[in-house]
Amino acid sequence: MINDLPNELVLNVLSHAPIKTVHSLRLVCHQMNDLIRTQETSIYHNAAIFHGFVPANLPYDKIYSSRSLVGVDGWKSFCQRRVLIAQGWLGRQPSMLRQHSSTAPNSKVHRFKIDECRGFIISTSSEGSLNVTDLATGETLWALDKELNYVRRFARCEYADGFVVFDRDDGSKEVWRLVSEYDTSPQPALSLPDPRQLDAYARSCALYPASRAHFRPWLLLHIPFNTHALSFVYPSLLVSGLHQAIIFDVSTGLRVQRIDELQDAPHLHQYSFNRISVRDVGLTAQHVLVCCAASLKVFSRATGACILQIGSHENLYGQHRFRLIPGDTNAAPHPDAELVECCTQQEIYTRWPPGFQFDHFVAVRVSPCGAHVAVLLSCSRLIVFPNFERIVAGKAYEHDVAIDIELGRVRYESIDLAYEHDRIAVATAGGVFVVHLHLDRRLPDITVHRVARMTDPDNLQYVSCMQMTDTGLFVNCKPSPDPEHASRRFNRNLSDDFATNVEPLGDGHRLVVAPPHEAVAAVSTIYDLNLVSL
Repeated sequence: MINDLPNELVLNVLSHAPIKTVHSLRLVCHQMNDLIRTQETSIYHNAAIFHGFVPANLPYDKIYSSRSLVGVDGWKSFCQRRVLIAQGWLGRQPSMLRQHSSTAPNSKVHRFKIDECRGFIISTSSEGSLNVTDLATGETLWALDKELNYVRRFARCEYADGFVVFDRDDGSKEVWRLVSEYDTSPQPALSLPDPRQLDAYARSCALYPASRAHFRPWLLLHIPFNTHALSFVYPSLLVSGLHQAIIFDVSTGLRVQRIDELQDAPHLHQYSFNRISVRDVGLTAQHVLVCCAASLKVFSRATGACILQIGSHENLYGQHRFRLIPGDTNAAPHPDAELVECCTQQEIYTRWPPGFQFDHFVAVRVSPCGAHVAVLLSCSRLIVFPNFERIVAGKAYEHDVAIDIELGRVRYESIDLAYEHDRIAVATAGGVFVVHLHLDRRLPDITVHRVARMTDPDNLQYVSCMQMTDTGLFVNCKPSPDPEHASRRFNRNLSDDFATNVEPLGDGHRLVVAPPHEAVAAVSTIYDLNLVSL
């Protein structure tokens, strides 16, 4: 049959075939094996484009880090590596939980950001320092360390595309840029660095005279209000106060937009006391998302108007609810995997349960593609709004599209949230989870994995930051040395119905009274769950 088809047509068909299909054809047909072998580069390049691994006009080494490309020497091995990394996130390939380094020597890690492509970690500490360490070796590449007495204690830290942002005690935001990229664009004309920044830079150069990760002062942004939250998606830096937010262009120093009326008056509902605050913010090309305790508000960047508001008091957000139940799945995990698949139970509601659960939002993240929004409630509850612009445009109600996910018992407070590479990571006082959304099915579905040795509430309650990259999950939490003991602890905690932080109010209403997690820097080490088998 294949003999009757021209090779050009067969190759065109193979360019739109899944990688598993290409591999299967090589095993079952000698002629196909010969054709694929002789045209291997072209076929696997087309397969990489078909699967969305790369755009048509860019080579893989311009997009992916050296860590993502371990063992890659061509398009075939590149496609194989992408499949193995995806399987690793599902616990079906080896993964390794390792101690990165003491990224803030003699002090505790507070916030950190990962640049996997450039191969370094930027962290701030509880004692006052900013450290840049090599992702592979843990070596300090550059720092504004404690000896300089420059960076404030517990400094916020944001990073994107070679720019790092951290705050001063007076609320000003310093923007520093990689020296290697400092002269690749015009110098800003506004908000120039002050002498204090320039002096700190000179002293740091004396301490670290030769480094591939030197940073140099770029801007000093003065903020006219107390900062409650930051979001940085290059070139836009969103700085939020209690009632207004400002967007800066860090490439020029220009103030490009102001957003007002971030939150409503305290009477949004009768249990809003002590809930007026901005907990988190998110940013896309079209929208500003403001996560307040009592509501999530979406603002249009075109008009500055609030175009969507969702309260934190819903008993149920969508007709599809998932909850974790004790036990792990029957799917055989890889014996050397640090991720274990959790058992989940799905409930589909055709009638809405009565009453409200008065909770509060603590974090919001937008998917890298900008299409989906994840918001975290205070007690181990994740709400995902796929294709949320349908809600904004009035084409769907939030209840029609929302996916409601309970990641453990309500007594465990939520800590942090990350959304990268179509995966959502959640840290709670009960565990560290990776949630995979399956939105291409007739009904929404999810798969949840947990980090096997991170289940101890006594350790998890001190997590202050979590980051996710293409090949790893990074968190400042000391893991348990015994995965079996950790698993027993997790399932025991999951089956315990005891919950002291929810009070019945009558008429089916409940009040969540657990305090929000306050980041406490407790360890000097970042732990790296590495999904690349070495």
